[in-house]
Amino acid sequence: MTLVPNHRQQSSGNSLLAILIALIFMSCNAFKVVSGDNREVVHSDSDSTDVEVIDVVIDDGPVIKDNENASYITVDFFGKEYQVEPHKTEFRVALILPFHFDSKSNREERISDYMVEYYQGVKQALTNLELYGLKLRLYVYDNENNLSKLRTILGNSSLKKMDVIVGPIGQEMIEEVSAYALKHDIAVISPITGIDSLPIVNGKLYSPTPNKNQKALRIAEYLKSEYKASPVVLITDGSTASMEDAKLYKQILSQEGVKEVRLEEKVSSWSTLLEKKKQTAVVVLSHKSSFVNSTLAQVYQADRDVMVFGEYSWSNFADNDYTFWNNLNVHLVASDYVNDTLDQVVNFKLNYRLVNKTDPGVYAYLGYDQFMFMGEFLLAFGEHFPEYINGREFRYLSSNFHYKLENGCNRNTNVFLLRFKDFELQPIE
Repeated sequence: MTLVPNHRQQSSGNSLLAILIALIFMSCNAFKVVSGDNREVVHSDSDSTDVEVIDVVIDDGPVIKDNENASYITVDFFGKEYQVEPHKTEFRVALILPFHFDSKSNREERISDYMVEYYQGVKQALTNLELYGLKLRLYVYDNENNLSKLRTILGNSSLKKMDVIVGPIGQEMIEEVSAYALKHDIAVISPITGIDSLPIVNGKLYSPTPNKNQKALRIAEYLKSEYKASPVVLITDGSTASMEDAKLYKQILSQEGVKEVRLEEKVSSWSTLLEKKKQTAVVVLSHKSSFVNSTLAQVYQADRDVMVFGEYSWSNFADNDYTFWNNLNVHLVASDYVNDTLDQVVNFKLNYRLVNKTDPGVYAYLGYDQFMFMGEFLLAFGEHFPEYINGREFRYLSSNFHYKLENGCNRNTNVFLLRFKDFELQPIE
């Protein structure tokens, strides 16, 4: 049996300070009960369950429980009031990720690092949610990115009792969990994998990560709004993935009414390709730093009026020349974005450092945001939450959630578009 190590530390001056900082987060939480009849504070002890891995149990804080005969209660959720049926106040959540604690390769070790970072963000969210009054049991599983291992986990009788399953990653794995969850009426969150489509519609599956279609649509909307006359050049690095992305972008841009969309794999002369009298949008569909940087250098040397579009992952390249970025009017599409100047972000980073002795990365923010949102909507709406969260936008530290039911699941349709100007990335609303 592979156990997830418990990173919970004994109380110290630092951890006490971390709890105080968590109280700062509480002061701006998005959920509260405005009114309710016959309410009482209760404590209860949950029974132990025979599962493969249990790491975190938030099970001893006070919760407010609705009397079974209570009328509807009024809940304020992100500034909007709802009349909500009395609902459960205790929840079970399974977190299934490829932690690879027995990693046997550099790739598995790298994935393990990302998953542990996500989990550290989750634990920070749970600390806050416990203070809010959430009563939750979290069951943590390592599926090792293996379908057979995942099926073994799903064969555990404890999984049938879950209210939410978070994970795993990968389209095939998510489809397996989705089919299981449909059978047992369990909500599913795909924490990292952007779902393109599902063979069987699941109205209780949520994909927080926007897929490539949503990113292409965001660029199309921006071009139609601000640069209707600009021709578009799609550039690939020749790889299969890059070529597939280019075909998808060309299809969506054309469908959305963007004119003059050209697909190029190799450019012999940028000066010839780019028009002199008209600004051109250049979409570089590559995650390879060497290709991206050489392409930007060539476009810069062509001395034409351009705006370049790329992926937010470019900002992590070690060898970026930001003079090119500034002069080429670079725009990046992103599923998540952290504004380091916000007080909430500063407080989160400080708290995270105190507990983990390092700065949070992308996956820590994702884990924190996704579990904060999940915990808050469970507190507010309980098992009825699917009736309330679609069609509205909810902002957290690095993620905005705006869910829409399409192509078999609930997709987060929010995509950040960031413009590099005056040597910093600025979000375009």
